[in-house]
Amino acid sequence: MKIHCKFEEIKTMEEVMKKYTRQEREKFIEDWKNGSLSKTDYAKSIGLKVTTFYKWAEGIVKPKQNFVEIDPKKITNPVREIIIEKGSLTVHIPMSVSNNELQTVLHALEGIK
Repeated sequence: MKIHCKFEEIKTMEEVMKKYTRQEREKFIEDWKNGSLSKTDYAKSIGLKVTTFYKWAEGIVKPKQNFVEIDPKKITNPVREIIIEKGSLTVHIPMSVSNNELQTVLHALEGIK
């Protein structure tokens, strides 16, 4: 009689529930694209749920965005600046800002908790 035992690495709850940054997700996807493994095999090789990696690779995962819709018709005072509040940080941006400058500011704010 033969007995086969398989031992698997035990992971902590923190490891199982790890959240990945956008940069980490993009790096995983780039590594997968540059390799020869299928999505399924790559996900398993890095210890990630296959369905999670498929969502990342297909662009289904979208970052949370906390935007408020503003109806310009309801604005009674002229807008002179954009004010962005994130935690204890307040950023005042003049309305004359270019799209590229605004995009740079918004990108920088993504990394702030």
